[in-house]
Amino acid sequence: MISSTNIAATNMDVPGIELPVNHLFGPCGEFADRKREAEFLDGTWSEHVERMKAIQLAVMCFAAWGIVDYFVIGMSWILGLILALRVLALFVTRIPTLFFSDINSKPAFFASVTVSQVYVFSVYLISVYAGQLPIGEQALSALTIIFAFYFGVPNRLVFNIVVCAVSAVIFVAMIAQSDDVSLRSAAMVLMLLGIGNLCGAQFARVTNRMRRSEFMTLAAQRELNEQLISEVASREEAQRIAAVTEENFQSIFVAAPEVLAVVEPGTYRIIQANRKAHELFGPREGLSGRDARDLFVDEKLRKSFDDTALGLRPRAPIEAQLFNGDGKPIWTHISVAFVRFHGAPALLVALQDVTARRHEAEALREARDQANDASRSKSEFLANMSHELRTPLNAIIGFSEALERELFGPVGNPRYLEYAGDIHDSGVHLLNLINDILDLSKIEAGHFRLHEDEADLNDIVASACRIVRHRAQQASINIEIDLPKPTVTLLADERALKQVLINLISNAVKFSNDCGTVRVEAQFTADGLCLAVIDNGIGIAEEDIPRALAPFTQVDGTLSRSHEGTGLGLPLAKYMTELHDGRLLIESTPGVGTRVSVVLPASRLVGRSAVSFAAQSG
Repeated sequence: MISSTNIAATNMDVPGIELPVNHLFGPCGEFADRKREAEFLDGTWSEHVERMKAIQLAVMCFAAWGIVDYFVIGMSWILGLILALRVLALFVTRIPTLFFSDINSKPAFFASVTVSQVYVFSVYLISVYAGQLPIGEQALSALTIIFAFYFGVPNRLVFNIVVCAVSAVIFVAMIAQSDDVSLRSAAMVLMLLGIGNLCGAQFARVTNRMRRSEFMTLAAQRELNEQLISEVASREEAQRIAAVTEENFQSIFVAAPEVLAVVEPGTYRIIQANRKAHELFGPREGLSGRDARDLFVDEKLRKSFDDTALGLRPRAPIEAQLFNGDGKPIWTHISVAFVRFHGAPALLVALQDVTARRHEAEALREARDQANDASRSKSEFLANMSHELRTPLNAIIGFSEALERELFGPVGNPRYLEYAGDIHDSGVHLLNLINDILDLSKIEAGHFRLHEDEADLNDIVASACRIVRHRAQQASINIEIDLPKPTVTLLADERALKQVLINLISNAVKFSNDCGTVRVEAQFTADGLCLAVIDNGIGIAEEDIPRALAPFTQVDGTLSRSHEGTGLGLPLAKYMTELHDGRLLIESTPGVGTRVSVVLPASRLVGRSAVSFAAQSG
């Protein structure tokens, strides 16, 4: 992350002034300076083209959706027209990469991308008009296409906003003409699409800013790396020259690119210095015969230099500050070797000015700190966005629940009750997902705090199984519980530990075969208490276990593709277990089953549970 105090206005072609970061970016998250934005597009143009090629898979799914149109519309000429238009979308979306992928055709590229977006949504509107799908399915499909535009299509944000906003308004106006859609339903759909547009635009805007900030950081790092490479190349060249001319010591001494001086032991008088030394420390008259110790800024190092000379022992090179010819302190790399000069022992002192290197090292450290700040900003952004999304979601859940329960009177058409239930369930699912993301961002930012108290293990396990049991019954999966007696009492955050169990049992149920068994057991071990969830499902390959523990990552598999999920269950369980000073272990065999163990230390056992553990481990 690049802080506002470190970004100089030289980046904006205005020398001598420093501007805050917000002035670097426009409302859409792009660089306010057109020249800098053009540089960014040039540097990332291949990424834009590849992203446009990558969405062909989504367009293929859009074309394949014509099969659904067949069942909704039936065999007719309008079906043939829609199928032809869907297939034509494959070519329309290929136009930007086929004809305008050249870096000099950026305006035409973005224009053709915008045209392809308009075309895809127009085909969708025709299918909606002909198919007469329920309003809930129509709204969900429209929202999906809008999110795909914001998150997947490599278009400029201003074009995306215009396309998505106009498309949403046209869609609502079209469905409002239907006799089956009330004004209130149309208004709710308009509100939903409006929220979707706001969220998508905000996400794209922040993503634009983060990508451009990263681009600036990488550019600065490349410049520093080039400087370091240049310095290393200079040093290697100097060493090569010294190796070629080493036969003549005096020639090397005079022509050396670094500071060289011959010092007399005992008196520390400078006998001879080369041209570089005179450039750095003053003319020959003022340097020859001078006490070398007077050049040290730190008086303690003068004593260290004295010991080296008296003992005539080789010492490792050091970095110290010396006074240059102008009396200013500079950082130097000092090496001392013992030689014979004109037949007498002498000290050959080599100096290298490393002041610039020190400054570069400090700049590299600042760049690393800025990258760490960017990572923290990402987690804080996720947390803030989660809070922002909760407010409208709670309203959607509350209003849909009121409609479902008919709190203010009968709704009339029973289908509306079904739609309200679907909206309520979808809202609850999305709210749970946001809660998971919020917990993960809190953990990554170090803001997640445990509220520890004594908790009964039986109650925690029973509560977690009760939440998952309905889903297990739908798949005819039996949940077995085997816990130690008497009951175990833990010092833990009951909500966090219950969330760990819910995530593990839900995964076990989700990836188990129908009529299978999920077993929850606990037992004392040498390390403390081992709480395990065991299933006989599809299993995980050993090399895929690290991926399963990574946030937002799912292991590919035949069964996993047919189940929902965000890839947060196992990572959250692992993080929350580690916050309890425990470990999460996974043992799995593909086709046989999986055992996930939560090992809590003995320090988490309270009262009789601690006594039972001591007796069994002893």
